[in-house]
Amino acid sequence: MNYAYIQPVYGLSYPPSNGKVSPQHGQIRPRVVFDGGNRFVKWIDPNNVVQCLLSVVKEVSEYQWKRLKPDDQSVLIEIDGKRFVIGRLAQELGGEPTFQTDKCQLASILALAAIQPNPGQTAVHIQQMIVALPNTLNDDDVVAVKRIANHPLTKEFKRNGEYITYTVGEVVPVDETEPAFHYALNQGFFSFPDAKNAIWDLGGGTAIARIYTPNGTMIHDAEVILPGTKALAQQVAVEMKEVYSLDYSPSLQGIMDAISRGDCLYGTDKLDFSSIFEKACDQWVESARREIRSKWAQHLPELGEVLIVGGSADIAAPICATSGDRFKIAPSPQLFNIIAMAYQE
Repeated sequence: MNYAYIQPVYGLSYPPSNGKVSPQHGQIRPRVVFDGGNRFVKWIDPNNVVQCLLSVVKEVSEYQWKRLKPDDQSVLIEIDGKRFVIGRLAQELGGEPTFQTDKCQLASILALAAIQPNPGQTAVHIQQMIVALPNTLNDDDVVAVKRIANHPLTKEFKRNGEYITYTVGEVVPVDETEPAFHYALNQGFFSFPDAKNAIWDLGGGTAIARIYTPNGTMIHDAEVILPGTKALAQQVAVEMKEVYSLDYSPSLQGIMDAISRGDCLYGTDKLDFSSIFEKACDQWVESARREIRSKWAQHLPELGEVLIVGGSADIAAPICATSGDRFKIAPSPQLFNIIAMAYQE
């Protein structure tokens, strides 16, 4: 698959002035897409391969750093005298899941996983980094993610032990559902492209549903925001502690991992919470139905379809089963957003 944002890196010569470092042949990446989600960090690397890591960060000491064993589910970052682990190893070391903090405030660290030079290079100038946000009207979040940009100054860090010199020219925040809408429309996922259609993004932190007009205008008063799998995991944790008489509270991360796997088995003891989760899901589905009926009442007669994307899309399967063809889950829903961002004009 050939993504439009990656181009042959020929040209873009900047006349050196004021000591600024100019990108050289082979060092340019015109566009990089990055989704620092609550559950997973996703980006597309220079070889057009989608990369996906658990969205967990752990800052470690120098002594712990020397004992780390790298793996293919984690990225090790050294920058400004600090050391961070992102991904599975961060979780195993007790790192903080992004869904328990503010992913926009963490973006300047998480995005380093996606800053990769073209093959054979150690320096990269990213002209434009596209970053997904829950709401681009939130000024604090926009300011936070724009800290990723640093051009014309040049920074250096180590990624998995390799030195990388980089600049990011511009950070472009996009609403999480918008690229998915345009991609779905252009790829023919909507049966009624001339009608209003909706994207429902079900993630770990939130489940955001937005209706768009055919020209891509979001209908602001039709926005539906529901809790994501984090809220379900919290309910499961409370019930599990009581049902299994546990002297500890099950971790939300462990529960969400089990939900993602689809087995609902927690920990090495394989505690089965499937019946607890089913009950919590039933309640969530009913709440979602009520909220949608309330917010979308005037739009439903003119609504074509609702395409469900995101890592937790399967939770909405009962709604799809009872709504005819109006609600449907996208293919590869967890990766749909990041692929859509890559295709965005």
